Amino acid sequence: MSSLGDFSLQAAAYGTSRPSYPAEFISLLAEKAGVAAGDPVVDLGAGTGISAHILANAGFHVTAVEPNAAMRKQANIAGVTWIDGTFAATGLPDQSQTWAVAAQAFHWAQPQAALPEIRRILQPKRKFTVLWNNRIAATGTTVGWTEQAIRRHVPEFNEAYRNRDWDQTLESTGDFRFVGRHETKHAVLMSPERYLQLWRSHNRLSHIAGPERLEALLADVAEYLKREEVPQIEVVYKCEAWTAERVE
Repeated sequence: MSSLGDFSLQAAAYGTSRPSYPAEFISLLAEKAGVAAGDPVVDLGAGTGISAHILANAGFHVTAVEPNAAMRKQANIAGVTWIDGTFAATGLPDQSQTWAVAAQAFHWAQPQAALPEIRRILQPKRKFTVLWNNRIAATGTTVGWTEQAIRRHVPEFNEAYRNRDWDQTLESTGDFRFVGRHETKHAVLMSPERYLQLWRSHNRLSHIAGPERLEALLADVAEYLKREEVPQIEVVYKCEAWTAERVE
């Protein structure tokens, strides 16, 4: 079992199962950040490059910072420069970026170390945006059934980043001033195979459950999908973003 935050064992599943982010939502966030095609943008905690791919398609000069070699190996994105770095040590020059983005990642950072570093690499008055895809587990849906199964198999599990005051976190070191929050909903259709991989890619769940309980949970979900003859699963997400401005 990989340690908490080490995605080495989840990298392959992550790269094939995780949802993207609505391109129009990323465009809105870019507009609010005051950046345009051709600007240098950094994707922090870039993982397998899901958000880096969207940013590159929008015409930005993207640097993807990711510490895990297995995750970087899953990425194959034209026009993106990859760096082995962390939130606290990006390896980028001072004031080299016009926008910093952390998608589905900033809950792994230590804000006291990360925020001063992100301020250092951003140009004056530039923005830092954190965002997450949060699953909506409505009653009567496959996702809702799955989350009930998780409570049966791994009752102590909880998400690390939901219902947190990210505006306060972003301002906690005095390096940034919170300027806005945005959200949108989107749905992703998944095959049963991808849906199972989606849960296998969940590092925190894997870590808390351990190998035996994780496999029992996935077997339970697979049996449900087979029993209910579910051909595809609609996974609905609320994508939430918080943006802060670099303090002079």
